[in-house]
Amino acid sequence: MKFDSLISILEKQLTLYTSLYQLAVKKVDMIKTNDISSLNQIMKEEQKHITAISALENERMKDLEKLFPAKETVPTISSCVEIAEYEQKPILENLFRKLTNILQKIKEQNDLNQELIKQSLQFVNYSLNLFQPRTSAMNYGPNAEEQSANPTDVRSLFNSQV
Repeated sequence: MKFDSLISILEKQLTLYTSLYQLAVKKVDMIKTNDISSLNQIMKEEQKHITAISALENERMKDLEKLFPAKETVPTISSCVEIAEYEQKPILENLFRKLTNILQKIKEQNDLNQELIKQSLQFVNYSLNLFQPRTSAMNYGPNAEEQSANPTDVRSLFNSQV
């Protein structure tokens, strides 16, 4: 069975996934330096890649449906490797291996980026709490309960009048 169009689609997907991985790696420095504008730009680029990858995935599914009209479910790449002809078998195996590797790398990089963002948010929350600490009443007496019950009374590290 000939898989020329499938091979072409998989090569395009591999190129896009590789580029998507490179964008994910670039995000690390932007997250570390809090470069929000560049981070937003990269996220727009990622969205373009994801749209193109989705279109290629739909194209791949249609191609496999044409090749295997009798099958109820679309075959996987590994099942195509099993029935591929001699000259296309190593090409499909190589593409399958490369796609699997790059997808794993993307997953690991996105996990790292997610952890960095989580830590950044924790740091921001910690910093905000330093500047606006919630204090309980520091005195005894009838006003102590009123003060602790009123959450709008927030003491700040910086008390200033304008």
